[in-house]
This record gives sequence, C-alpha cells and structure tokens, in this order.
Amino acid sequence: MVNKKRINILLQQFADGEISRAAYEELIVHFKLAGNDDEIFKAMDEVWRNTNADELDSQVDEVKFYQGLVNSKAFKKGKAAYRLNGWMRYAAAAAAVVILYFGIYFYRNQKNSNENNFAKHDILPGGNKATLTLADGRVIDLNHVNNGELAYQSGISIHKTGNGQLIYSIKSKNNQHSPVDELTYNTIATPRAGQYQVNLPDGSRVWLNSESSIKFPVQFSKAERRVELSGEAYFEVAKVYKNLKSSGDRLPFLVSSENQTVEVLGTHFNVNAYPGERVTRTTLLEGAVKVFADKVHSPSYLKPNQQAVLIGRTIVVSTADVEEAMAWKNGLFIFNKQSLGDIMKQVERWYNVDVVFSDEALKQEEFNGTTSRFKNISQLLEVLESTGSVHFKIEGRRIVAMK
Repeated sequence: MVNKKRINILLQQFADGEISRAAYEELIVHFKLAGNDDEIFKAMDEVWRNTNADELDSQVDEVKFYQGLVNSKAFKKGKAAYRLNGWMRYAAAAAAVVILYFGIYFYRNQKNSNENNFAKHDILPGGNKATLTLADGRVIDLNHVNNGELAYQSGISIHKTGNGQLIYSIKSKNNQHSPVDELTYNTIATPRAGQYQVNLPDGSRVWLNSESSIKFPVQFSKAERRVELSGEAYFEVAKVYKNLKSSGDRLPFLVSSENQTVEVLGTHFNVNAYPGERVTRTTLLEGAVKVFADKVHSPSYLKPNQQAVLIGRTIVVSTADVEEAMAWKNGLFIFNKQSLGDIMKQVERWYNVDVVFSDEALKQEEFNGTTSRFKNISQLLEVLESTGSVHFKIEGRRIVAMK
C-alpha cells in the first residue's frame, strides 16, 4: 500500500533540493512499488501546488517544474547531502527511473485533460447530406424530403432512397438511355460533413465525398457523356454503345475538373480535384482511362492500380496506394506517411471544422494509421495524439493543433 504521507515528505525534499541519498533511494523504491497507483500521482500534484504554485498556472508549468528539478545543477552537481561516495553514479541511473515515472505522470495528466476537453466539445462525424439543383433552378435539400420520386424531367424519374442515394431512372418505352441533342443539367452537391451517391440515367454510379459537387445532363448527348466535378468522387462507369446495341463504338464518358479531363469508356476510378488544391489525383481501379491535363500537351494513360498526379504543368503516373485512395468511400481514414497538414484538410471537410496550427512545422509531421470515418472527432484526434508528436484542443468547431 502506498504511504502517501511519506511520499509527500520525500517529494517535497526533492523539490526543495534537500533530499539525501538514502531518502532519494527510498523515493525510488516507493515509485517502483506504487506502479500506477493514483495516490503517488496525487502526491506529485500536491507537491507541485505547494512549491511556487502561485507562479504556475498550467500543467505545462508542472511538467517544466519536475523536468527542471531533474535537469537542475543541484541535481546534477549535488549539494552537501549529495556529495557521498558513488552518489553521482547512482544518481545517473536513478534519474532514469524518476524521469520515466514523471513522464508517465505528465502523460496521464495531459491525457486526462485532453479527454475532458474532448468530452465537453466532441464533434460528430459526417453523413449522407446533399442538395440537388434541378434544370429549372429548383433546389432540393435531400436531408429534408421524403423518400420516393422527387421530380420528373425529360423522360427521367428522380428517386431518393433511404440510404443516401439518388437514382435517375429512364421512363421511355424500352427503358434504355437515349442520347439527345439539347442538354439540360442537374447538380448534386455535398456540404462539409456530407457524402452522397447518385445513379446517373446511363447506369453509371457516382459517390461524392464531402464538400464536392457534380454537374451532369439529365440525358447525355449523342457524342459523349460529360460531367463536371468539383472536389472528390468515385465513378463506376457503365458501358454504353452509340448505336444502343451491345456492340460497336462505345459512348465515351468524360469527367472535367478544374485542371484536367479524364476520358473513359467503362471503368472504375477515383478523382480528387478540390478547387484551389495544388495537386489533382486520378486513381484507376478497373479498365483504362486517359488523363488530359489543361497545361500538358499529351494525355497520360492509366492501367489498373495506377495513379496520375497533376501538379501545375507536370503529370506523373505511378503505382497507386488504392486502399488509401479509396478509404473515404469505404468509410475509413487511412494514412500512409501522410503529412498532418493533408490529414487535417480531410478532417476539416468531413467534420465541418476549421483547424489551426500553433506551429506551422507541425503540418510536415507524417503519420501512419487506420480508423473509421464514422467515429467522433475525439477518437481520431486521440489516435494522432498517441504518437506523442501532436496534441489537440477542441474549441467549438475550431481544432487547435500544438506540440
């Protein structure tokens, strides 16, 4: 059993710089016997508060206080009580025990403080949220309408299902996609903390990530199927033939974004093209695609499991980390040597928060890990904090990242 009163006395002697070798050895024994007993941690806290507590006002100060004692000249060089034969050799070894124990104490206090902060200000993950803008200008908030048919346009019925999905169904005689000459457009957009799936009238399926939008014709033209993307989306493109038969030339499918156009015939791929971002990424899972960059003369061709990265006038094709590229669609965060700056951009979009860094250098810290996108933000931040490289504080919808 921990003798809290005795530990208090020994810790106070340590804090005052008056501890003898015998007392110091006794303190080490108490540390070893106590394990993770809360009483010894409470004793450390009391000693800190009794020593210049009026000048110290945070746990950071408490950390500095104990670290300062271990690193002090009195500890290293020794007062009269320290100058015993072999003391310095013993002190050097024992110091490691003290520092380790104080490290556990600091970690517990910091962790408890962060848990309290997280519990008070936790933020829920995103979900199925989107708005649909019809060709006539009407805007439908998909979160606040009942499931079922929402509209009927140019022979196309638009249905909302109960699982975050919008389905465009052809209502013509043969229920086949019939290209048209004059195009009318719809736009589906997700806000921060939103995602949605839309089944296009040609049978292609699109999954939208948070803070993204796609503009598409209610019925495609006779020459091509072209959509406009802002943000990130995963596409499963249906094979459609120009003559409406299952043979001959296929009707190309094109995805235009801020700096590039991706052309496919029938394939599965992901495009990450957020406005203002320096990098645009196209990742191919199945089939084949051509990537036309606005400022690059010739297109790049992708095979399955390859990724095209566009930066300015340069496009680089390499082997893709498909799991990481598709993590968002599969309900995950996957970080493979990913910078904290890039990670927190995803956090901002998915949790609808703003992230600030107390030190810009933190943005370059790299992390590895996997966690669900459907956990509260506190659980994600705790995963990142467990590395010891960063700490977070939640202030409303503002996240502060600090060392």
